[in-house]
Amino acid sequence: MNHWGKYKAAALLFSLAVCCAAIIGCEGTGGSTAPQPVTNSSLQEPATQIPESQKLIVYTSHKEEVYRPIIQEFEEETGILVDTHAGGTTEMLHLMAESEADANVDVFFGGGVASLEAYREYLDPYSVSLKDSLDPSLTSTDDRWTPFTELPLIFIYNNKLVNEEDAPKSWREFLDDTWKGEISFADPEKSGTSFTILETLRDVSGLSLEETIAAFCDAMDGDMSEGSGEVLQLVDSGEKLVGITLEESALKEIARGNDISIVYPEEGTSVVPDGAAIVRNAPHRENAEKFLDFIVGDAVQNYAVNTLSRRSVRQDLFPASRYDFAIVPINIQKASAEETKALELFHDRMGVAKGEATP
Repeated sequence: MNHWGKYKAAALLFSLAVCCAAIIGCEGTGGSTAPQPVTNSSLQEPATQIPESQKLIVYTSHKEEVYRPIIQEFEEETGILVDTHAGGTTEMLHLMAESEADANVDVFFGGGVASLEAYREYLDPYSVSLKDSLDPSLTSTDDRWTPFTELPLIFIYNNKLVNEEDAPKSWREFLDDTWKGEISFADPEKSGTSFTILETLRDVSGLSLEETIAAFCDAMDGDMSEGSGEVLQLVDSGEKLVGITLEESALKEIARGNDISIVYPEEGTSVVPDGAAIVRNAPHRENAEKFLDFIVGDAVQNYAVNTLSRRSVRQDLFPASRYDFAIVPINIQKASAEETKALELFHDRMGVAKGEATP
């Protein structure tokens, strides 16, 4: 049974509910706290009463409005019941690595593929049934992970406080004093998107990783947001004038009537996919394979484009000619290999920018 139309309406209602809950939560506590992993299980009976052949354990870093409709449709179509654990990308990858030896997780769903590549030793190769239909530039060389959607990076600005002609157009504007102290950017330790932004800045500027991070941290004036969602909120509220985020996130906020506009960088932008992978020692391997096949299938990919404002990895359904901007290629293996170094450099330099450390 197909329920995608129902989920489209539900996604909007869920987004509004999240916004209300966030406001109420902030009023009740006097501030925000770091997000904690949450569990959303469809296993209504005690787990011991459900046959292993009907179980799947998924760790995800997607927002609930993204993963819940997809998982619900998967359960409807297959009869497999999914035990879902959600949190931030870095947080959930750490938990996945800890759980892998005990065979307590089947699939990791979400996160940029550079982050998945960094944890490749914990992932088992699998070639999805529709692999030949995927854009080959977005796939893993050895099938350690499967791309889910393409996520272009874009600039945003508050359209009440910044004129269109003055809005940022080049990546280099984020490496000097043009927008000093007015840039909304999330902590890359918590946001995989932020790490991709650092890599894109480096590749476009031609600077070394150290030079790129030093210039960017200085331009931010030592100030960053806690998470990727806050990046858009700060620009919409006018607390920050500009930011760098994912196209799909910005499009959703614009659809909600928020005071932001999008700029596609004049040099082009990176389009690094998020992905999914089967975890090594997965206790329900066959079901994990079914899930990866499902998320690249026609129904989910169309849903991702039409409802989630994402771009499909299926080149047969959505040809690459749809892009009206240049693509900045990112070396996934290189990015993955230097992630730890980049995060250390970033936090060291942020301390300098805040005046808490010396260069």
